Amino acid sequence: MSNLNPRVCTRQASSSLWRAKPTPSRDGVGRQFRTTIAPPLRSAPLSDDEKKVNMLRNLTLDGPKYVSTKAFEPSDVDKAKAQVIRFLEYKPRTRRELFDKLTVDKGYDAEDANEALDQLRASGVQNDAEYAEMFARYKWRNSRWAAWRVRGALRQKGVEDRDIDEGFASVFARGGVMKVDMFADEDADEEEDLMDDEVDLERERAMELLQAARTQFKRNTRGDMQARIRRLMAWLERRGHGGSVIRDIVEVIKREEKYADDDDEDDNALHFD
Repeated sequence: MSNLNPRVCTRQASSSLWRAKPTPSRDGVGRQFRTTIAPPLRSAPLSDDEKKVNMLRNLTLDGPKYVSTKAFEPSDVDKAKAQVIRFLEYKPRTRRELFDKLTVDKGYDAEDANEALDQLRASGVQNDAEYAEMFARYKWRNSRWAAWRVRGALRQKGVEDRDIDEGFASVFARGGVMKVDMFADEDADEEEDLMDDEVDLERERAMELLQAARTQFKRNTRGDMQARIRRLMAWLERRGHGGSVIRDIVEVIKREEKYADDDDEDDNALHFD
């Protein structure tokens, strides 16, 4: 019994006969056949349309070679703008950060990068003042950062002071001023109607900071009163608040704790026989 298995049949291009080509068997068991059939030769003559197509395929055109003028190709500035938009889709960035990304990471020329950033600023796509406002709101809402600490972080990101001042206008009072009213009443709304916008914003930020300090103080229950106060002062210092603000908040916290203790003593003094 022959080990040649299977027979692969191929059709000759010039003949309608079949040729059997033996190939070695893989396992020596059974017979398998694989056939490949070549397309038959064309015997009918070409039509007129097919002759024209073949003629056009083989036609050689005379004349000068076409040279692209690059009139419709994007310039380096256009490519830089598209790259900036992709950067901004990932997260907001300052102009300095975008410039460094274009020149250092992507290898764009400094002049092309500046022109692209100028055009995007003019169209409102990127604005450092808007970035400063968004950054300040985020740091105040989540961490209660003082205005001067937010300013320092923005300067490290390359934001100019004029853009910082413009962004701070709706977040902090002028100059980041904040004074905690030791006898502030959160429910007293009558006096707030008489305040101008600047004082109202200062008071609003002070009350928000005082409320955050109250929450932090109540959350930290380890140790005695002085230990809790020291930890509260360190918490405020890490967020960049000045000594006067910290002293006012500590005084308010101490006064509230004293009144709370007095109320507890009064409640304990009530006895019903």
